[in-house]
Amino acid sequence: MLNRLFGNYLVEKQLLKQEQLDDLLPVPKDLKAEVETIAVINKVISSATAQELLKQIDKSAERFGETAIDAGYLTDEKLDEILTYQSNAFMKFVQELLNANVLGMEQINPLLDEFQQNGEFSDAQLSSLIHDDLEQCVNIFVPLKANRLKEFVLTMIRTIRRLIDCDAYLDKAYTAHSLQLDKYACQTIAGDLHIRVYISAPGNGLLAIANYFTGDTYEAVNEDALDNVGEFINCINGLFATNLSYDDVSVDMNAPEYALDGPFISNEKLYVIPIHANGSSFRAVLEVYE
Repeated sequence: MLNRLFGNYLVEKQLLKQEQLDDLLPVPKDLKAEVETIAVINKVISSATAQELLKQIDKSAERFGETAIDAGYLTDEKLDEILTYQSNAFMKFVQELLNANVLGMEQINPLLDEFQQNGEFSDAQLSSLIHDDLEQCVNIFVPLKANRLKEFVLTMIRTIRRLIDCDAYLDKAYTAHSLQLDKYACQTIAGDLHIRVYISAPGNGLLAIANYFTGDTYEAVNEDALDNVGEFINCINGLFATNLSYDDVSVDMNAPEYALDGPFISNEKLYVIPIHANGSSFRAVLEVYE
């Protein structure tokens, strides 16, 4: 999630072009972040110290971690901890920025500090974003009080990241009492829990889902594309219902619905969650019934 959020910030500051960001993401699965990169991001070693150590070693024959231990900057235990983050998505993204000479190591933490201040993230929230603690990341953007709704949103975001876009991200959610929807698909969950789940977007925004959920490709959002989005919602709800069953909570799911013209919905409890994936934006709307 942080890869796009931080990447967008770099684009806004004109340190990175949108096309460059799109080319850099998603980060390659086989890429590993360097020990010095992780140490600097985690503020274990300053960028100045890391750069000085790099000047002293022959990386083809010497390892940065061992050199940092010999110099007294790291312990064996701290190095072991750092190594566990080599596959962390954000660490890998920063490594790509360094490898592409988009940023210098001395820029990483000052830019992260600016990003934190600009986004009004606490230290704990930024740490959750950096270390991809998805449950806490969802809490940052969707601060729901009801545990079941939190579980649903977490299931939804996990499914979007797994099946649609691993770098999908959120904007701050909000509540509404009424809402005009655009093109949409939806499904009702009924039983011990009663929720109507919509995914809606204007124009061709829902192609972000329809063109990635299956092998189908659509030039524009039509009824077939919306049917695909409805099946994606069904997938999310099915996973959620399975998780509920482990707690003896029984629900059924109605058949998905969709239309090219969205309805005007009104309810005391509408939760609107803006989501960005595959270069497009859409809204998940939860209509909650008592």
